[in-house]
Amino acid sequence: MPMRVLSAFVGLATLLGAWSISARAEPARPLVSLPLFVTDIHGQSIRNLKAPDIEIDEGGVRQKVASIAFRGGSLRRVALFLDEYHVSPGVATERARAAVARFVERYLGPEDAVIVMKPLDSRAATAPVSSMELVHRTVAAFDGRLRLYAPRGEFEAEYMSTAPPMADLQRAQVVRAAMESLAVAMRDGTDAAKAVIVVTEGFKSSEATRMRTTTLRTIARAARLANAPVYIIDPADVPGEESPLDDTWRAVSEQTGGVLFPAGSDLDAAFGKVASDLQGHYMIEFQGAAKEDGGFHGIDVKVRRTGAKVRAPSGYWAPFAASRLPPITPAKPYANLLTPHVTGLIQPWFRMAPAGDGKTRVTFSWAPRPGRKIAPERVEFSAITFEGDTLHTTTVAPLGAAAEVPAETSFVVAPGPLQISMAVRASKPLDTEVRYIEVPRLDGARPYISAVEFVRPRSLPEFRTMQSDPSVIPTEARDFLRQDHLLVRVRAFAVDGSPAVTVTLLNGLGQPLLTLPQLERVDGAAQFELPFARYARGDYRLLVTAGSGAQTVRTLVNIRIVG
Repeated sequence: MPMRVLSAFVGLATLLGAWSISARAEPARPLVSLPLFVTDIHGQSIRNLKAPDIEIDEGGVRQKVASIAFRGGSLRRVALFLDEYHVSPGVATERARAAVARFVERYLGPEDAVIVMKPLDSRAATAPVSSMELVHRTVAAFDGRLRLYAPRGEFEAEYMSTAPPMADLQRAQVVRAAMESLAVAMRDGTDAAKAVIVVTEGFKSSEATRMRTTTLRTIARAARLANAPVYIIDPADVPGEESPLDDTWRAVSEQTGGVLFPAGSDLDAAFGKVASDLQGHYMIEFQGAAKEDGGFHGIDVKVRRTGAKVRAPSGYWAPFAASRLPPITPAKPYANLLTPHVTGLIQPWFRMAPAGDGKTRVTFSWAPRPGRKIAPERVEFSAITFEGDTLHTTTVAPLGAAAEVPAETSFVVAPGPLQISMAVRASKPLDTEVRYIEVPRLDGARPYISAVEFVRPRSLPEFRTMQSDPSVIPTEARDFLRQDHLLVRVRAFAVDGSPAVTVTLLNGLGQPLLTLPQLERVDGAAQFELPFARYARGDYRLLVTAGSGAQTVRTLVNIRIVG
């Protein structure tokens, strides 16, 4: 063979080999399926669309619809997540309970796979309920507990904090974990029409990363992979000053093809929309332009029909290529963390104050709880980081006791989570209480309300005495009597000093009843007078506002008059 021909043959073979290797190394493009909701100007489903009627734009590239199927009256898989931790008692709970019950009665039947789940339900609750009667009973037992921290059941008493903000962090993580389990369970029933309905007023989603194992983003990904639209319904009757259902929550519904219904929405109309979507929508498939990079890729879906309204997921999650997955290594456990435990022997009291340089001063004191056979005499106190570093340890006597050791202790720490261990002792060891607390940063640009405390005098003379006593431990009760005459103490901070604080008593509908008279400050806390004699039994809220310059923050505290 002539040398020139041989060289050309070798060059061609090399080129073909390189092309073959390159083709084999090219990551696969994912086949994407998604639900598509199309209605006419009257809100009725359009049922005769064909693949050419649908346009999918991904990053400026037009994608071809590979298949399209209309689902109407097919099998349905519906998940109801009733977030008791983040629905207010009273009006919001009653609205939610009634609206969900009507939805079940009007639109669901024995042939539907219905899942009803609450925050602390076990993983078994992600299976469909065995009967519609059980669905109705579960919905009827729904009881909102937003800002009510008294433990219900052994698990909460043993493992969950009763002191905000740590209790709020724990509740948020419990809810996120439950929602993700529910979203993963929705992958079953491939051919069913699906909906995940989350009844919640929401919570802030900006917790420290090391405090969470699940995020709203991972929940959205799990639901999107299950082709289960997420409908978020806030049952509050009127919008609040600043709803926790922010853009992060809205992204969960938009990425999955669902809808977020804010506070003040017509609940029957919201549930009716869910029912309409279940009754008629399309499932389409197309080959995505993205590679297997594990990322979220946005799309824009349009329909070539005059007057048609279209709703679809805002994108899809591409799978990870196997070659990109790191080797599995065992996670480093937090071996130093103890199981949270509440003894019932003592009432701890934590106060926070700015300490400069971005740090916070934490002050701890305690008092024995009444009615115990053996009175605790001292607490061996330890503050430990989640990584196991001991920051502070000492012995603390109860407030008001004549003892050789101090009745409170303070230490300065960087903001973040802490494990608090309190060994309770008398003449012998009695028990050990373990709590997780979140230390806030109090010298930021915005004011911060670190605590709203209730002091409960038993008489007018005691009221006058306690008014100037900074060492009185506040009550943990949120249920009061009409003869109660409370002191309300608000611990609020701002970068330029103490912010201006106001407290307003609201009725169950959110209407203002009384601007609380302000008293002299005590221990740096703004102090207010709250009499109950003129008010009837029922649910009330305190609107607490702290302002500094142009910055204002607000918080709501639920209380109840029971007798």
